[in-house]
Amino acid sequence: MGGMRNSIAGFVIGFLCCAAVVRLSLPARVAAVTPAAFRQTNPADVIQRIGPSVVSLETYPASAPARAVDALPKLLGLPGRDDPDPDAVASGVVLSRDGYIVTNDHVVENAGRVRARLADGREFDARIVGKDDVSDLAVLKIAGQHLTAAELGDSQHVRPGDSVLAIGNPLGFENSVSLGVVSANRSGPFRVDGRTLGDMIQTDAAINQGNSGGGLFGADGRLLGINTAIMVPHGGSGSIGFGFAIPVHRFSPVVRQLMTHGRVPRPWIGIRYPTPARGVLVRQVRHGIGVPIDQVIPGGPAERAGLRPGDLLRQLGSCRLRSSDDLYSFVNEYRPSQRVQAHILRNGQEKVLTLVLGDSNR
Repeated sequence: MGGMRNSIAGFVIGFLCCAAVVRLSLPARVAAVTPAAFRQTNPADVIQRIGPSVVSLETYPASAPARAVDALPKLLGLPGRDDPDPDAVASGVVLSRDGYIVTNDHVVENAGRVRARLADGREFDARIVGKDDVSDLAVLKIAGQHLTAAELGDSQHVRPGDSVLAIGNPLGFENSVSLGVVSANRSGPFRVDGRTLGDMIQTDAAINQGNSGGGLFGADGRLLGINTAIMVPHGGSGSIGFGFAIPVHRFSPVVRQLMTHGRVPRPWIGIRYPTPARGVLVRQVRHGIGVPIDQVIPGGPAERAGLRPGDLLRQLGSCRLRSSDDLYSFVNEYRPSQRVQAHILRNGQEKVLTLVLGDSNR
């Protein structure tokens, strides 16, 4: 067991790219399905129905020409490629019939241009409507109409053993399907290659490079989660049966904000603190006594509240802080302009200061 733990280097965050599924008008929740559902229904029938809601995404640098044509095929009178090779490939899920698509933030964070290809072969340039690095979610918009939107399931009542299927664009193989079960419902925070993410659905359905952002569906064809990360052995890059998806009930509020406002308001404290090394796997935060403050940003909320470098931040509002990973829960629960009590340890003495939160998007 110890050898296995040492061989697991960490989560690979969605690999080359990722995507997700949500809907402009969220439908009523339905009961979770059981493993027996796939024995009663042919999975191929389910996939035929929901497959058009999953799209393939290609990202290009800002300098890439929108319509480059290969010179040699043109000289020979042969059809050339419309686009240069993409930087990365990923997946996405249609949220609404009028062209909203959800994917992961890490898919588009460095993209100058995004191209979406539907299951029926139609292609569109996609506009980034909004993105949120905290939740690792982004919403895109294409000009297509009458699209097939995914229906949302009830991720809060998913049980280990429930049948699921993943659809995406692994390694550029579009509309690929893998079957599996829910392995576990995992409570965050999780550290994923330099990011900290929240609660996850763990599945053994095969998820590989390019699956990120694709949908994890129940046996009834309703979306349960957004495929976001996998665990791999040290030096590896393929599926070993440890995949993770952001549950519907966690990403739906974020997606609504992105579709409406283009961003999610996140609180800003105004401090710098030590962060864990990239590539280190932390399944769940269990130890620690606080977050040491390395630097207080001049003019920021922390300085105005009286925090100083060297203080140990132990609690913010109702959120107990054992390590910096616990700040994930804080930024999800609170919003800019709120007043919170900051519990600190300074020179061995406990102090409580009042902090008025700033806006991280300022």
